[in-house]
Amino acid sequence: MSLQSINLNFDAGPIRIERMAVHPYPDLARLWVRVQLSPFENPPNVRLLCLDADGKTAAEMLLVEWREPYISLTMHLKNPMPDASYIMRVEVVRDEQLIDSKEHPFDLVFSEPPE
Repeated sequence: MSLQSINLNFDAGPIRIERMAVHPYPDLARLWVRVQLSPFENPPNVRLLCLDADGKTAAEMLLVEWREPYISLTMHLKNPMPDASYIMRVEVVRDEQLIDSKEHPFDLVFSEPPE
């Protein structure tokens, strides 16, 4: 009898951004960002870009060869504008090819995140 390895992470098709959420911290200078990707075997690069109401970059982060389908991190805003509208854009890239992207509009207002 031969032993087989069980691969729990697998590419079940193209990687997709399944859901995302942005929750401003009480100081309104930081954002708690959560992103759920579909399962994958080959790690992608993930770019997170926060745009202010004028379309200027307020925060940016690049995750190189991210290995987990779940992302939970804190981003720091440049010159936060309370009550203003922002957009969080997430892009999944592999071999310099855009695989998936999604935008999530939000207002820079603190509220308790759901459990």
